[in-house]
Amino acid sequence: MALPFKHKLLLATPLPATWMSNVIIHNVYIKFYTDVIGLSPEYVGWVYLAFNLWNILNDPIFGVLLDKMRYRPGRGKFLFVMRRTIPLMLVGLAAMAWSSPSWPQGVILAVFLLELFLFDVASTLYMISAVSYGYLAAPTREDRIDVEVVKAWVGNITSAFATILATQLLVGDAITEHTTLATILMGVVVLNAALYLVPAIKLKDPPELYERGDAGDQAVSWKQLKSDAKSIFSMRAFWAWFGFGTTAMAPMGMYFTAFLYLMDHVIRSSGIEATITDVGSMVVVLLLLPLVARAIKRLGSRTAIFIAFVPYLGGLAALFFVTQWWQVLISYMFIMTGRYTIMTAGVALEGALIDDNERLTGTRKTGSFASLRALMSAPVTGTQTTIFLWVIAAYGYDQAAQVQSETAQWGIRFATAGVPIIFGLIGIVALLFLPYTRRVEAEISEFSRSQRGEGTAFRDGGGGAGPAGEAPERAPGAERLEDEYAPE
Repeated sequence: MALPFKHKLLLATPLPATWMSNVIIHNVYIKFYTDVIGLSPEYVGWVYLAFNLWNILNDPIFGVLLDKMRYRPGRGKFLFVMRRTIPLMLVGLAAMAWSSPSWPQGVILAVFLLELFLFDVASTLYMISAVSYGYLAAPTREDRIDVEVVKAWVGNITSAFATILATQLLVGDAITEHTTLATILMGVVVLNAALYLVPAIKLKDPPELYERGDAGDQAVSWKQLKSDAKSIFSMRAFWAWFGFGTTAMAPMGMYFTAFLYLMDHVIRSSGIEATITDVGSMVVVLLLLPLVARAIKRLGSRTAIFIAFVPYLGGLAALFFVTQWWQVLISYMFIMTGRYTIMTAGVALEGALIDDNERLTGTRKTGSFASLRALMSAPVTGTQTTIFLWVIAAYGYDQAAQVQSETAQWGIRFATAGVPIIFGLIGIVALLFLPYTRRVEAEISEFSRSQRGEGTAFRDGGGGAGPAGEAPERAPGAERLEDEYAPE
């Protein structure tokens, strides 16, 4: 039986809360610190470089520690961590707005770094815990797909609110006084706090979620870490999904920057036309997502992704020829529909990968998967922005020119559309090696359901994942694999 909508909404809210926080930090505070606080752009750049480097280092450590953390009766596990880290994140977010413009540059820099460090430690622990909890509370592929649809709605609406408010505050000269701006920003932080606190209060973390597959009894030792890594690296599905994840959608991480260059220097649209294009395409996508989710369930996630590449790549190809803003709008309707179909189906496949490893080895390693991906993807972190800037520079982009040359405009089109097409085609090749057909995906989903039960996280009491003492159904060869991956 599928989860009711109110439960899906609760499960869909924790991660959008972090997305809103990241909008505040990456979209608001950069300009706020340079234009209002008065911190040198060079210093701001160093702050965010340190922020990204710290992210690369802490993700692997925290992921493993959370996997091996014991469930605490009366307190829980993943939800317990989420509840403890929320105050730290909110304090960090709020404090960043109150650095004084009168402080010396070195003091502002040091305080900003400290506040970002506080926020990021808490945020990393929160996000890994939220993802881990979400997969447990929504154990089937159907529920995970539905939660992802609701998550897209919640995330886009709340992040848009933060972005629009920031644009109104930080663009133009309507409000320039620091205290006034900081006070208004506290309203955004309050909304962000509500997104964090409502699910943290309403959600439950019963012991039944951890009766099977939990790694809390395992020690954090080098032998155990090697064993866990071996079990993950031996999966063909891991390598296929990692290859897909680092290529297919990678350029979309900075699509909005490319979109702005295209609209400003090639289409030469007005700000209103660009806003209508951006918002309009997402409105269409959000309206279509329930139908998309239904199609993914019927077709299977991998097949749905293959099909989604048709509108995605087709819309990108159209950007080579568009000349009017409304043509860009139509193109982005196809691009974003394909993108969000891929993202929605991808959540189901990501969960299947973790469930499959549990089925083979007997323990869940959500944090360990995140740790290994963070380490392996570190060399390519941030490369998409670099590639985009290199391409437009190679074609003669001149930031001082009122009108870009035809060659430079072609370079912007290629960086905006051609590069994502190339990465998308590489991703398709990687996806061909993913062994999760619709049948296999359904088998893994059924295994996950049998491990956790349906609606276990929302029961008032009792109600484990199955009859007490009943061993879960094991995959063929599971015992052999457990012996193979056991620490020596």
